[in-house]
Amino acid sequence: MSKSTKQKDRIVLSIKRCIESKFLESDWTELAYLTNGKDIIYKHQRLLRSLSFGDQDYGDCIFDVIEKLLARDPGNLQIIIDFIGLQEWLKENHPQDFEELYGHTQPLLDTTEEIAIANSFELNQHIVRIRRAVESDPELAVGSTKELLESVLKTILEGFGEKPGKDDMPKLLKRTQKVLNLNPSEVDLNMKGAEIIIKILNSIGQVVIGVNELRNIYGTGHGQVHKSGITPDYARLVAGTGATIAMFLMENFEMQKQKDTGASS
Repeated sequence: MSKSTKQKDRIVLSIKRCIESKFLESDWTELAYLTNGKDIIYKHQRLLRSLSFGDQDYGDCIFDVIEKLLARDPGNLQIIIDFIGLQEWLKENHPQDFEELYGHTQPLLDTTEEIAIANSFELNQHIVRIRRAVESDPELAVGSTKELLESVLKTILEGFGEKPGKDDMPKLLKRTQKVLNLNPSEVDLNMKGAEIIIKILNSIGQVVIGVNELRNIYGTGHGQVHKSGITPDYARLVAGTGATIAMFLMENFEMQKQKDTGASS
């Protein structure tokens, strides 16, 4: 079992325990609206009934619903964590789990080789860790954002059967845009708003290259830390834009692979 799979299982287990300890039916209603999961929650055969009658299968129902909400949208993970106040609950009720999930001072993003990204759920886990480091260690957040983007680019290329090799970030991005049909030079100029789309696609390249250059000035990488005084505000900007681009590229990759799988079946 991979590290990322173990982490996901631990988070889901913690979410289940937290919900089981304090949720009322009204809490499930609010969560249904927050996660676009009204059908998953309201139409579940046992969830609300088990809660109402205190049945023994309530915990299993929670697992089932949470997994379905995450399968629908990996972004629901952070919504659920924030809504239930998982960090505070763990700190008070399960300090050992709190220490494992939140107590580390450095995100697990030290080198590109250590980052395993197979889907948007795993990507979201890494993004959460980076954002958590912004205030306490902005240099680390910048360095980790660069490593994350590089890992996403390599993951996508490998998914299309290409070897990333030792290409630098600009080359990796150009190759990735090509396999995802996001190359600015290949946009249909007859399409309405083509010039705007080209500008947006070009801006992706500018951000990726900019993050890479900032890492060399401010961030961490290859065992080095450059304590040069970047503020959390700018680190937050780097982490936010980098995360948006990483998620955009990964979601496009997953959609293309689904199309390819459907076409071959």
